[in-house]
Amino acid sequence: MADEDVLNQEETQGDEDGGQEAAEPSLQDKLKEAVDVRVEDVATLRKKLTITVPRETISTQFDEQYDELRREALVPGFRKGRAPRRLLEKRFGTEVGETLVSQFLSSGYMAATEKIDLKALGDPLIWAKEKGADTETLMDVSKAADLMEVPKEGPFVFSCEVEVQPEFDLPELDGIPVEKPVVTITDEKLDAQMNQLRGIQGTYTPVGEGPVEVDDVLTADLKMTCGETVLKEEQNVRLAARPQVVDSVVLQNLGEVLVGAKPGDTRKASGPIPDTYFKAEFRGQQADLTITVRQIQRMQLPEMNDEFAKRFGFNTVSELRNWVKTDMESRQDEEIGKLMADQVCQYLLDKTSFDLPERLSERQIHHVTMRRKIELYQQGMPPAEVEKAVDELETRTRKDAVTGMKLAFIFAKLAEQFEVEVDEAEVNAQIAAIARRQGRRFDRVRDELIKQNVIDNLFTRIRDDKIVAKLVEKATVTEVQPQGKTEDESADKNKKEKSGARKEAAPAEEPLAEGEVQPAKPKRSPPRKKSKASDDADAT
Repeated sequence: MADEDVLNQEETQGDEDGGQEAAEPSLQDKLKEAVDVRVEDVATLRKKLTITVPRETISTQFDEQYDELRREALVPGFRKGRAPRRLLEKRFGTEVGETLVSQFLSSGYMAATEKIDLKALGDPLIWAKEKGADTETLMDVSKAADLMEVPKEGPFVFSCEVEVQPEFDLPELDGIPVEKPVVTITDEKLDAQMNQLRGIQGTYTPVGEGPVEVDDVLTADLKMTCGETVLKEEQNVRLAARPQVVDSVVLQNLGEVLVGAKPGDTRKASGPIPDTYFKAEFRGQQADLTITVRQIQRMQLPEMNDEFAKRFGFNTVSELRNWVKTDMESRQDEEIGKLMADQVCQYLLDKTSFDLPERLSERQIHHVTMRRKIELYQQGMPPAEVEKAVDELETRTRKDAVTGMKLAFIFAKLAEQFEVEVDEAEVNAQIAAIARRQGRRFDRVRDELIKQNVIDNLFTRIRDDKIVAKLVEKATVTEVQPQGKTEDESADKNKKEKSGARKEAAPAEEPLAEGEVQPAKPKRSPPRKKSKASDDADAT
């Protein structure tokens, strides 16, 4: 083949393979090659990074910013693309500087952690000086960006602190010792399940003049101060008369303070500002809250009568109670599975040792509470009771949060090892199950979970359940014999349990029309006469 033919073929191939120019590298990619990173240990699993952006990179970014402005900006007296650089600097210099500071802080931090392969948790805190201050304090990125400037000469240097993921080895995962418990449907459990149905149908209603009782929900005006500084001032805030967390401040005595108040009354509460508070200068001090009550609402539960039973498609409370019992019996395997899963989780906690960051960020605490919220929703607990349980978790000692975070790290590592994935269909199936247990429409529940920002936690929960199922499959399971039963009776019971084992869950039902309620149906529904409401629900 002639040389010019070879050349023509290479040019043609080049046109086919590279007809478009290679994508311009991102600022983060550029900074990854350019920045210098110095790392210091400042606490357990907490690092201080000092990041240096060289002058050459700064100059290049300034040039790119002004070149873009020259092409796009309209400057009086000059055609588009013809304005001189010095005029652009005079007119847009402040704006360009602010943009670059923000870019260097955010992209520079990401580039630095990627460059040194640092597995960070959450967002960093930046060391910067408040206006008029002599020393630097830690603050969030957006606030630091407002206070910092790109130097006219030399490199741009900033320091930040960040928590990092712990390094640890997983324990032996084959043959985890697990006991398979015996679960019975007691009258107490049945009563609790019936009350859950009342809670689902309950509504908050105004109580007029009050006074406030425990667990009432208030609309109030709120003012939070630390000394003479106002930290937060807001009107028409929703509070519950029980221990709660307000802007990271744990108010253990809030319920005691609010009980007995009437609309128009003002009450005061206080609590310690945690060391994770976003304004570092107030950490460790006391926050004082002034609360002015505007409106009081109280949960009103429907009476457990035949009229209540008809809301669920039954003619009498007795029919409803029989259905609930049958439904609970059909879900015994589910409860047994949860108890076995708890044993697996405890094994992982006991056999895995590693340190956690000394300061648990609010984002991490939020992750633990949202995980608990999803678990309660899956159990069919009414939304008002879920909120109460979450408040209790947030205000209790941080021990629960520490345990939850430890498990989160363990399951994240197990997910990588087992290559567990979750798809959207699985998430929708779980939302449908929650909706059926609450007797609500699928789309209403889904929108509520999205609004509460717990969908990601639902993904994680499903992933973790898959991991536990894999571990239980490989576990050494010991069946616990019922107390007072002979071996023959136990064998007969086990035979019946196996023959009546639940089939795979049916596909999620279609959402109901507005105002209709259709609870989950058991596999063996007791004979009953259907009401018209039930006929309509089945027709749907």
